[in-house]
Amino acid sequence: MRTEARKIILLFTPMLLHQAVSLAAALLFRLCADQYGFPYDATLVVLIGNLIVIPIAICIFRRDGRDREVFGKEAVTAISTETEKARGQQGKQILLGVSCFLAGGLLNVCWSSVLNLLHIQTHFSNQVQEQLLSGSLIVQIIGLGMAAPLAEELIFRGLIYRRMRQLFPVWAAILLSALLFAVYHGNPIQMIFAFPMAVVLALVYEHGKLFIFPVLFHMGSNLTAILLQILL
Repeated sequence: MRTEARKIILLFTPMLLHQAVSLAAALLFRLCADQYGFPYDATLVVLIGNLIVIPIAICIFRRDGRDREVFGKEAVTAISTETEKARGQQGKQILLGVSCFLAGGLLNVCWSSVLNLLHIQTHFSNQVQEQLLSGSLIVQIIGLGMAAPLAEELIFRGLIYRRMRQLFPVWAAILLSALLFAVYHGNPIQMIFAFPMAVVLALVYEHGKLFIFPVLFHMGSNLTAILLQILL
């Protein structure tokens, strides 16, 4: 019973970690901005927060792969076996990785077009995303296009989804992790966009078996959003 309770608690700790670090980075940056008189940069704050989260999440991700006490010997062995099988086909994996990156960009374009046709922006504020996409281009590319996808994939697919997968059927783990991902984004427009994106990301991870695939898919989507902002 204690092990089951620990499993439930462990589902939410990665998200709480990300939130705590993000809030701490924002508060510290705000204090420094007020103290030294430089403008607050939301995009830079996201970059700093994610750079702190990434190494911590990687350590937890690796530990999860060895934690037989929590997830059980069979589950840990199954994860390791699936990963090793996927790594054994390098040529195919490179092609799949490129395809994931391009598909992420394509999905972003298609879903953004649908939301524009539905005039979602007229009903809900998208101020958070507008602030993030108003920073310097290099910070956007590194922070939003690379660091944020890696950190979020570590938290939501590498940790939360993989942990849910040991407690629930695959379809339930996909939907529940996607719901958490959407709610975590906060505002309605991002939630509407994030939920189907998270479902696809979990499916990519589930079928591709390697963690790099949802990361590349997510990066393709975010970098496309930055590109569209520049072009439009």
